[in-house]
Amino acid sequence: MQVTATPELLDHVAGRGGSLFVRSQRRRLPRGVCHLRVTTREPRSLAGYEVFVVDGALVLTHFPARTRPGELHLSLEGRRRPRPVASWDGRAFVV
Repeated sequence: MQVTATPELLDHVAGRGGSLFVRSQRRRLPRGVCHLRVTTREPRSLAGYEVFVVDGALVLTHFPARTRPGELHLSLEGRRRPRPVASWDGRAFVV
């Protein structure tokens, strides 16, 4: 999997511990839509996370094997309250 991140996101992550956690989250939506949850807060357990280093920042991902993306794009959105967002293979969710 190829992981890319914007410079703005890398600065944001560096100011909050230097690690970013990305995981797929199933919601009760039609056809099993999977959203991406992105946070700088460490989860209770790191079991099942895969570690990537992107320009000095740690990016830990947790995806089921069958939905693992080929590319993961990370960026920062929001002016008042900036927050990290992710998309994979050009989409913010997977069906």
